Amino acid sequence: MENILLTGFEPFDGYSVNPSEELVKHLDGKTIAGLKLIGEVLPLDYSKAADVLRNSINQHKPKYVICCGQSNRSSITLEQIGLNVINTKREDNYGNKPDSFKIQSEAPAAYFSTIDTHPLADAIKAEGIPADVSYNAGTFGCNWILFTLLHWIANQEVSTDAMFVHVPPLPEQAIEKDTMSLATMPLSVIADAIRIIIEHLE
Repeated sequence: MENILLTGFEPFDGYSVNPSEELVKHLDGKTIAGLKLIGEVLPLDYSKAADVLRNSINQHKPKYVICCGQSNRSSITLEQIGLNVINTKREDNYGNKPDSFKIQSEAPAAYFSTIDTHPLADAIKAEGIPADVSYNAGTFGCNWILFTLLHWIANQEVSTDAMFVHVPPLPEQAIEKDTMSLATMPLSVIADAIRIIIEHLE
């Protein structure tokens, strides 16, 4: 049985939970469409997260990698592009800030996801879950890990196909910050969206 690596990030921005972390824990060890899910929670740490991801890929040799992260969007958003840019003013969870606005100084301005996101977004919507394709994953940890992974693939440093999925906050996060206008989605619905993605990869 082949593996699929699913990653999420630890909580940030003052939240006690991150939907992508809870998603990874929820799906770890399950089998979907003949693929065994391997869950990996990445630290929001510029000095360590890439190494954790690389080590997990080397260990499990996944056919696919789906990286996930939190966004305050109201739908599941599939990122089509990783940009070679990072915010040099915003610190990670450990006080680290990049020295340059470029993630890789000698790399192209962007890489496309090696998985076509458009039919996957359509498949999610067909099952009644809001979904869309995004062309901007931000300039923080999510875009950083996506671009880094796509850079490895482009340079044949790892052999896999990869994409990034942004998921909405959980309902308890709106309650935690007393922000009832925050767009949220239950974990069960987020997990269904990931199931649909995986079922349409083969």
